[in-house]
Amino acid sequence: MIKKQLNLLRTLEELDLILKDMASPDYKKIGFKITKPTLDFVKTAEKERSDIAKLIEPRLLASYERIMKRYGGRVVVQVIDGFCGGCYIKLPSECVSRCSREISNCPNCGRFLYWVK
Repeated sequence: MIKKQLNLLRTLEELDLILKDMASPDYKKIGFKITKPTLDFVKTAEKERSDIAKLIEPRLLASYERIMKRYGGRVVVQVIDGFCGGCYIKLPSECVSRCSREISNCPNCGRFLYWVK
């Protein structure tokens, strides 16, 4: 259940970043040949985002939206050598061990943490 919710949060984050990039005026400058994404593609991406958001626990979704609004991306980050992948602060060892078995947040930036063995 925990891993499923984290994967849904990560997927939601990817869709949000894609939609954000497509809305950016610099979309073409960053290497995309299409000057404007098709309306069908945008509608499909927005529908997929909505479908995924429905599968996420409301409490987690509210936290996700708040963090996304604050940072504009990188909401779900990996713990790397005991450091938060978002703000790069050294995490307490208890926090690192907790994020391997439950959904937890960085005590400094609030981002969702995940740990890969």
